[in-house]
Amino acid sequence: MLRVLITIVSVTQLPSSLLGQARDPLAVYRVRNVPPWALKALGAEFQNRYEWYDRVNPFYQRGDFDGDGQTDVALLIRHKVTRKVGIVFVHHATGAVHVVGAGTPFGNGGDDFAWLGAWHVDEGQALLKVPGARGEVLYVEKPESAGGLIYWDGRSYQWVQWGD
Repeated sequence: MLRVLITIVSVTQLPSSLLGQARDPLAVYRVRNVPPWALKALGAEFQNRYEWYDRVNPFYQRGDFDGDGQTDVALLIRHKVTRKVGIVFVHHATGAVHVVGAGTPFGNGGDDFAWLGAWHVDEGQALLKVPGARGEVLYVEKPESAGGLIYWDGRSYQWVQWGD
C-alpha cells in the first residue's frame, strides 16, 4: 500500500508534459536528473514529439556547449513517430533548443543516432580539431568503430568526423 502511495505521489509531481512517460517506472528518475530550467525550455510541444532515450548511460551530458560560461545540457532523445534517435542540446542562458539526428540529417552521424554507444564531453585534444568551436565539444562514437565531434560554431551545431 505504501509503495502504491509513493508511486502515485511521484507521478503526480511530474510536469504535465511528461505524464505520458509516467507509465515508465524510470521516468521519475530521469526527470530528477535533468535540470528544471532544461525541462522548462523543452516545453510541452517538444515533449509531445520526443521521448528520453536511455539505451546509453549516461542519457545526458553537461557542458558549456555554447561557450557562454554557463552549463548547458545534451540529452539523448527518440522521435516518437519515426523512432529515430538523436541529441537535443539546451542552452542554459537563452533556453535555445537544438536537435541533431532524431530524423534531422546531421553530418556523418546521419538522421538516426541509434548507432551511438558511447559519448562524453571533451575539452582537450578534440578542441584542436575544431578551431571554430565556441564551447566544449561532445564526442560521440560507435564502439569499435568511428565517431564524431559535435560542436557549436556560434550559429548551429556542426559535425567533424573522428576516426575511421
